[in-house]
Amino acid sequence: MVKIWTIKIAGPAGTGIKSVGNLLSQILSQSGYYLKDYSEYPSLVRGGHNTYQVSFSTELVFAVYRKVDLMVSLQTGHWQEHQKEFSKNIILLTDNDGGLNLPLATMCTQLGGKIYGNIIALGAICFLLNINKELALKVIKKHFGQDEIDHQAFELGWKYGADNFQKLKIDKAKKFKKEKMIVDGNEAVGWGLYKAGLNLFAAYPMTPATGLLHFLAKNQDEFKIRVIHPEDEIAAASIACGASMAGGRSATGTSGGGFALMTESVSLAGAAELGVVFYLSQRPGPATGMPTWTSQGDLLFAVNAGHGEFPKIVLAPGDQREAFELGKKSLNLANKFDVPVILLSDKNLSESNANIDDLVAEKMEIVESKKVIPGKGQKIKLYNSYEHDEAGFSVEEANKTKINAQMRLKKIEKIKKFLPKANFYGSIKAKKLIVCWGSVKGAVLEAMKTMKNKEEWAVLQIVSLWPLEENLEKIINSFSERILIENNAFGQLGQLLKSAMKVDFEKRILKYDGRPFFPEEIKEALE
Repeated sequence: MVKIWTIKIAGPAGTGIKSVGNLLSQILSQSGYYLKDYSEYPSLVRGGHNTYQVSFSTELVFAVYRKVDLMVSLQTGHWQEHQKEFSKNIILLTDNDGGLNLPLATMCTQLGGKIYGNIIALGAICFLLNINKELALKVIKKHFGQDEIDHQAFELGWKYGADNFQKLKIDKAKKFKKEKMIVDGNEAVGWGLYKAGLNLFAAYPMTPATGLLHFLAKNQDEFKIRVIHPEDEIAAASIACGASMAGGRSATGTSGGGFALMTESVSLAGAAELGVVFYLSQRPGPATGMPTWTSQGDLLFAVNAGHGEFPKIVLAPGDQREAFELGKKSLNLANKFDVPVILLSDKNLSESNANIDDLVAEKMEIVESKKVIPGKGQKIKLYNSYEHDEAGFSVEEANKTKINAQMRLKKIEKIKKFLPKANFYGSIKAKKLIVCWGSVKGAVLEAMKTMKNKEEWAVLQIVSLWPLEENLEKIINSFSERILIENNAFGQLGQLLKSAMKVDFEKRILKYDGRPFFPEEIKEALE
């Protein structure tokens, strides 16, 4: 197996942790390496303890590893709490604080400010990784333009590395034949919505979904869409519903607390038959919870969102490519069936990067709605949140109420035929089956690479979480041992499956501390 290297950069907020991490990812990708990254940060504007880590290899990488091969501390005192994550041959770069000395404070003084410490460190990292210097400088120059001090900072770090360190023995990668795009889950969803013909997005910022709002707002002129930042989440969801009434292809986005406010609009979309995408990027709850950390605790909330009984769709991508595909699929399903679609992500996926095939070149794929649009020369249509007749006028008769409910519920059987299927990995003849959903997929697949008796294991990643596929019961029960893995405390997917079919799990591996699963944890728990 080709070695996967993991680099971790630590320091306080305000020292450019995320920006230098993104630059490192760009350099690694352009050098021909596959990668996944992950960042941690407290809910602070400045200060605190922030980290960025990236795992990369000449072969596909499905998740970031917990064990670190190269640790870089941009300020003293920021590496000590990660010692349990150090690999046996750890290389530690820090400023007079243990490990290999990288005198960032002194070099920053030469350049005139502490803000250059991250780029100096990047220069030293690139030397250690034996990266092509000109390629790295090209990335730096593209990012900073003609700012010579940043170029000097990189050169300073590189030279210090060349004078004091030895290059690591890392497998050389061949450049990709087609250029890769560095994209996080939020941006991938944005690309998917755009390629499905999105023309209105309304959202109030809420971590970790805010990146989708920023991405679409930045590109609204090029994409020819309207992006609205109203006063709160209730307004955002109402605007999205209103746009759908007027014939728009609309979406809104938030996290758990904001989605709690949007649930009445989910019901409105169900009653008025409005195709709206509700993007829900999960973070730990209850209430405000931990705004900058990850969780899969909102699954049952999403499936049961809204009062009353009406058809809805709940989908969950497992990686950045799936985030794009399901972003596209969600908007098309919403408009094909005129129902609310909830697209479930989490902080781990939403704010983590991978390098995937360029999404700019993807074709537009637009499935139009057949609903009546007011003012388009068609018959009069009144959209109503009350029970109503075909023209939209309120009704309360028992027979009409039952007929309307049956008409809505009949959509469910039609919807099932167009839902994305679960992803299956491994052999159907394997003895043991892992069932998971969302971003847990990556850590599971990475763990499978080094499992003993790999032929005994298979993985089922459920993508369509509501309605559930009817053949899931048969697939799951065909294995002698079934293991459920989720980033929550209740095993919510397990509960959901048991509510709809006869399945059981011999083992549950659950994590609910705000951190994602790492491959090493899953392998240890399974073996």
